[in-house]
Amino acid sequence: MRYIKYAFILLALFGTTSHADSSSSASSVPDANSAGAFVQDFYDWYAPMAYRQKNSLPWETAITLKSDLFSTRLSVALKRDKFSFANPDGSYTALDSDPFLNTYNPCEHYIVEKVVEYEKNFRVSMQAICDGKLRQKVVVWAEVTWKKDKWLLSNFYYPGGQDLFTMLKKLSKKRGSDTE
Repeated sequence: MRYIKYAFILLALFGTTSHADSSSSASSVPDANSAGAFVQDFYDWYAPMAYRQKNSLPWETAITLKSDLFSTRLSVALKRDKFSFANPDGSYTALDSDPFLNTYNPCEHYIVEKVVEYEKNFRVSMQAICDGKLRQKVVVWAEVTWKKDKWLLSNFYYPGGQDLFTMLKKLSKKRGSDTE
């Protein structure tokens, strides 16, 4: 297991391999390896953008440009949150940190730590590389679902037990709208 972890680190840092598009390949097999590769491909695209766009909401860009990578349920819930406005009292009742990176200050790169099968899905734990140093703690778990011959990002879980859907539901309740 340790060797797999270091292999991902080396691949992430040096980018010496090219990933096949595991999100839409009809020959992909829905297993832990393809789930991990799909999530790593997403983070290889997303993390550098988030790192550069510190004064904006890069997750909004992701659900717009890469909507085909997200489950319909997650995409709809995020879009509803995106179009939430400030409350009359001036408070903001919407996501205020990056839901895919679980942070206000993105690091330059994120790598797969491990992939675990959970019911019919896989959960992929991600570690951050900040200033060239690997952080030992998992920062987020990306859940992926196999649907219509491709992987889809279906939820995100955070240390401490919360998940993105629960957060979006609570925010929706505060606004008096429905996320389902």
